[in-house]
Amino acid sequence: MTTIPSLSEDGALGLWAGDRAGRDEFFFTTVAATGTVWAWDFETGLLEIDDQDNALVPLWPHPRLAVMAAEAMGFEDAGPATPVDVDVLLDEVFERFHREGHEIAVLPTDGHFTTILSLERFRVKVFEARLAAAGLTDQAARIRREEFHADRVRRADRRLGLTPDDRDALVAHLRERLASAACDHRFTFPATRDWIEARGLSWDLLSRSAVKVLGSCDCETLDHFR
Repeated sequence: MTTIPSLSEDGALGLWAGDRAGRDEFFFTTVAATGTVWAWDFETGLLEIDDQDNALVPLWPHPRLAVMAAEAMGFEDAGPATPVDVDVLLDEVFERFHREGHEIAVLPTDGHFTTILSLERFRVKVFEARLAAAGLTDQAARIRREEFHADRVRRADRRLGLTPDDRDALVAHLRERLASAACDHRFTFPATRDWIEARGLSWDLLSRSAVKVLGSCDCETLDHFR
């Protein structure tokens, strides 16, 4: 049985009216403690919302907040809020989400979404919240981060069909293309289509992975692979 965290009506209303930073902190702290996210029940338990070109999956840390959002946005047939194990989401549902181009909407309220995260960024935020809750020493936390990063690289290589040589070549190419320009914290993916396809890799898969999964800017994508 899923344990529903304590949240008073006043607390729910306070979160609803609060700022993005407060909602984000409550979301990830609560998910780190419970291991559960809540979604509207719609066939697989997850209801998508389209936001321009993004396929967004809205998630909440508590069922009351999901119900409040459904009511505010007029989704009368949304059904009950459904608990989803966050590890199942990240390990099993993640790859399907990636193929379908999904992103995560964190604790949306009345139609104005708060933080929208790539799948990999969401994974990192959950990991960091769990790490903070664990109260580890600096050395132990560093070891956990190194293990986590190595696992992310393995997952990306498997998802993209990258061999170690492919990854090394991609890193060298990104370094070369970024050497003459400072990162402005946007994503333009400087690796050219011709270069990608000349190595027998899928441009569509790699470019979408870079934008939706691996990072939020050019330097972060480079850092992920090297």
